[in-house]
Amino acid sequence: MRRRVVVSMAVGAGVLALAAPASVRAYRTWAEEQRRLRFEDFMQQPGEDAPPQLKAEVEEELFEDSYREEDIDDAFARWMAHKAYWGIPTAQGTDTLLAEARAESERWAHLMPRAPGLKGLGQSANSWVNLGPTDAKFQYNGTLYTQVDSGRLTNIAVDPRDQNVAYISTSGGGVWKTHDFFAPDPTWHPVTETLGNLAVGDMAMDPQDPDTLYLGLGDFTDLPGGQVVKTTNGGSSWGTPVALSGTYPAGSGGLTVRALRVRAMKVDPSAPNILLVGTEAGLYRSTDSGASFQLLDLPNAGTQTPDTVWTIAYTGQVNGVSRWAISGTAYATPTGAAPTASTAVQGDIWVSTDAGLTWSSRLVANGLPDFDNNPATLTDVSHIALASGTAPEDATRTVLFALTGKRSSVADGAGIWRSLDAGNTWQDVSGNGQGNGQIRNMTFLDTSQCVSVNVHNGQAWYNSTVAVDPGDDNRVILGGTYCGLRTINGLSNQPIWEAVSHWLPTYTDGSTTDDGLLPYVHADWHVTQVLRTPTGYMVLAGSDGGLFTSTNVFNPGKINQETVTWRFPNRGLATHLMYNVASGDPAAGNQFVAFAGLQDNGTRFRDTASSPTTFNQVIGGDGIGVAASRVGEDSIYWGSVQYSSTRWCDPDDASTNGCNQGISGTWRTLIPPTTAATGGCAGDATTFLTKVMAVRSGNRPAAITGTTFGVFRLVGTPVGTDRRQWQHLGACITSNQVRALGVSATVDGLYGVAASGGRFRIMSGCTLDTPAASCTWTQTNLMGVDLNGNGTVEGTEFPTFTSSVDFPPNHTGITPGDMFVGSSVAPSGTLAPGVGRVFLTRNRGTTWQNITGDLPDVPVNVVRFDLSDTTNQTLFAGTDLGVYRSLNQGATWERYGAGLPLVKVTDMFVGRTGGLLRVSTFGRGMWEIYPSATAERGVAGNGDYDRNGQLDFVDLLATANRLGTTPATVAKPYYDWNQDLVGTANAVDEQDLSKLLTRYGGRP
Repeated sequence: MRRRVVVSMAVGAGVLALAAPASVRAYRTWAEEQRRLRFEDFMQQPGEDAPPQLKAEVEEELFEDSYREEDIDDAFARWMAHKAYWGIPTAQGTDTLLAEARAESERWAHLMPRAPGLKGLGQSANSWVNLGPTDAKFQYNGTLYTQVDSGRLTNIAVDPRDQNVAYISTSGGGVWKTHDFFAPDPTWHPVTETLGNLAVGDMAMDPQDPDTLYLGLGDFTDLPGGQVVKTTNGGSSWGTPVALSGTYPAGSGGLTVRALRVRAMKVDPSAPNILLVGTEAGLYRSTDSGASFQLLDLPNAGTQTPDTVWTIAYTGQVNGVSRWAISGTAYATPTGAAPTASTAVQGDIWVSTDAGLTWSSRLVANGLPDFDNNPATLTDVSHIALASGTAPEDATRTVLFALTGKRSSVADGAGIWRSLDAGNTWQDVSGNGQGNGQIRNMTFLDTSQCVSVNVHNGQAWYNSTVAVDPGDDNRVILGGTYCGLRTINGLSNQPIWEAVSHWLPTYTDGSTTDDGLLPYVHADWHVTQVLRTPTGYMVLAGSDGGLFTSTNVFNPGKINQETVTWRFPNRGLATHLMYNVASGDPAAGNQFVAFAGLQDNGTRFRDTASSPTTFNQVIGGDGIGVAASRVGEDSIYWGSVQYSSTRWCDPDDASTNGCNQGISGTWRTLIPPTTAATGGCAGDATTFLTKVMAVRSGNRPAAITGTTFGVFRLVGTPVGTDRRQWQHLGACITSNQVRALGVSATVDGLYGVAASGGRFRIMSGCTLDTPAASCTWTQTNLMGVDLNGNGTVEGTEFPTFTSSVDFPPNHTGITPGDMFVGSSVAPSGTLAPGVGRVFLTRNRGTTWQNITGDLPDVPVNVVRFDLSDTTNQTLFAGTDLGVYRSLNQGATWERYGAGLPLVKVTDMFVGRTGGLLRVSTFGRGMWEIYPSATAERGVAGNGDYDRNGQLDFVDLLATANRLGTTPATVAKPYYDWNQDLVGTANAVDEQDLSKLLTRYGGRP
């Protein structure tokens, strides 16, 4: 994240200083300008991917965001990058995704996930195996530490009947359940694998029937949803999703809105048939246990568009009727005029005394802290996180705390508030009465981190949470970006706030206080709770790094690693949000190499010495593009950081001692030039979703990467040297933008670009020995179908949002570059009926054939040819619902393999022999399967295991190792049909070995 980029500046200041100012403040200003310009450029490009009808929506949203995040950081950049790449979310798209998921789970019931077994062990050959990450020996992010993280959490629910039974909801990995929550390392298992949308915005448990849970689908930043789904049996099965839509009363605008993101959910403890759901489009209320919902009006100080609800707090009940307080934002002015830059996204707190049916505004009643005491002046606040203590017998005296962010400078905190009357009136208890009080008894060496109650540190809209101990209203825990804070005298006139955690526990300038080093909790807090247990209490915190718990965070006295301990029960939680996957190849003998780029959890490298699911963090930040290139015995690995640079590591370099290291300098930095003066393109920029693709052909390891307008090649040099530089390939792609890259695995110098506006660029003959300046691109026609027969592909007849390009393995009779396949993540509802998402061309993109076939109607993120099929007929497609395979060049498709969740597949690696397939997912980590072990032996294999055109010792060894294997073999090495040369049975036997020996040394 932004903080990680600053750390990497310290590590490689001589390089990164060329790209951005060195100081933190200058960097933030530069980053804000660059990110806004990039998104504006996206909207203004002639080949922009946003359909015209959505452009106004984006511009309006960008206007709103511009006052929500003045100091834009990586969370905002990621949000914008996802919109630019995946499209603007629509209600039709999210509804279609769930409908298709339900249909696919019924159609392929025998392939749906079953109860999990041992991860990475004992799986049959036709089953997907989850590689995690489930553990880590170390993490490196400018400093080395030994904690274990998982993916971003959105809520935690503990069964009051048995506190060992607990659930967590995640922003991409669905819901997970454990029956031994208090164990040092709880055993977790997923319970939403076939739901179809694993982005859970929030989760609520029925306190009277804890086996009943409600999920609000749609993460508040990344993946959309807008539905509520319910289980009554602890997650064993789920009901039909119910969409959140409604119309405001005519008196408040009469707007019809549809929610896409759920931010808060609560079940009424007095009347569990009542459910409140807070979204970006308002507050919804159900009185029939989630079967239907009504959109409620939240009155405010002026003209209203849909309110944003952030948090919901229960404040007690009177005569059996529950009372509530909620926080949110709305466009508002004191006079009722149209919103302006200074009045937009005003924060407010509403209270209800009739079970959430009607609400009153505390802003209108002048009940919020107002430093100038002028009721005509709006309180300078936007995002507010609420939490209530245990309701006393007199429910009008319930204590609440709020962690607030400013409206005028919405990246910054506005202070900590407290209410002693159930949320009706509030006072600032930050420390100095102005919303920016200092933390008592804590002096940090680094004065940019956590020295004040402005713990948001540049991300008030993104990370903000607070909780009150249900057994003691004096004890409050809250968190933002870098640190967590506590108070143990919260009811005093001047509460003392103290830091109790830090995002980098051994980074001396960041986490050292007068009392010593702070303990570790991953940055970006999203949920906190205080659980009362039979032996005391347990504080629960959920962040971008998963779940963290403490049983002594409220103990009086000094706070450091010795006195406050946090546990991280994240082992076994495969919930990481992965962007890309890199893999070794069995044909090259390095199939154990696997690594990936993860949202806010860096680049993770598999530690095969520990377990097949242990991945160590070797690069910090948001890990994005990754690649592994191997030629002969020489390998180079690549990993990229968001909006920054590409790192490389040579595993054979003695100075690095391998690439699975948390040591500064192991992964070295190279930044592609982004100006014409430095060999790049005029007006170019590095992208958030940095692209890297390995070159797996040629005479030495290499990779290509992309910027907004350019494609660059990096060629390996002799071991031990640093004389590597990016070479700009061909002309700048200024009429479109680079979205994804493709590299032929069998033809050296054959590259492709999936560009914006539904077009592709192809380059062939650009071998590693060809001067980069002489390489040229050929632009294709629009990828689509002429539905109306007017001779032109136009409008909704072509799928924008291109997502991948791949080339066939066999080019016999085909000019390299003429045949390739392209895919698109065009959102549902933006294309005319009959326009698909997967297309094939045989004439370099002059004309296209729609080969979407019977794939589900969801985005296709990646398509790859099976490199072992020399007929070019076998294709794999990674979709928003998993992996599908075609054996007839796209005429028909079938879901591939058993056990893969209905999850968004973001990237795919296919081994040269077809014997290994690995995919990355956005929320469920990395998976692998062995395709050739399940393929029918329709034709005899040729024995060429590594597909190098020569029957050599590698092929002989592969065949000998597989003697006695069949498609039913469940242990490695698995059956490989290509080593099954003769006979009628699907088995590798002595006949096959004898046949190979007679041809040894020759051609297959």
